[in-house]
Amino acid sequence: MPRLALALVLTGALALSGCGGDASTSPTGPSQRYFGDHPGQQATDLRISSSDCRELAAAVARRARRPVERESEPTPPNSRCQIGGGGIRVSVTLDAGYAARQRYSNRMAEQVQFNAADPVKVPHAVPQVGDRSAYNHYASWIPAYSTLYAVRGNRWLTLSYSAPGETRSERRAAAAALARRAFTLTAR
Repeated sequence: MPRLALALVLTGALALSGCGGDASTSPTGPSQRYFGDHPGQQATDLRISSSDCRELAAAVARRARRPVERESEPTPPNSRCQIGGGGIRVSVTLDAGYAARQRYSNRMAEQVQFNAADPVKVPHAVPQVGDRSAYNHYASWIPAYSTLYAVRGNRWLTLSYSAPGETRSERRAAAAALARRAFTLTAR
């Protein structure tokens, strides 16, 4: 019986001590880990500046052949540019916060999970917009929402594009061109 008591005491002591040690007593301090916690997922100060928004609005106006207005919110890590006029509505949002790339991947997985039965609500790959990858899975167009989601590095760009009289494929092409331009502008 004394051996059993000793075994129970030792088991309890090991359980209370945590076997691997406590992060707060580690010589390097606490080591908390979060989803996406690996190099390249850090938040950045990259943003859609007011001048970037002006340039994006000019591109929309040239394509639409009509004047548009713009509204800019250039504060990182979630900056945005709203463009509209004459029925055209374009919204460009840049997420450069911590683990933006992981959030993009989660969003696309959820889009498929919840809408697999409806082809216009699932992601359609868009080449030459996001990071290079097999099957172009770093840029996705959701036809039902006229929205392009794309990621380059740790920058997640969401671009909604609505223009009267344009087909879905025309809106997709316009959104892709604008997204490529936005990625170039926000890389500075």
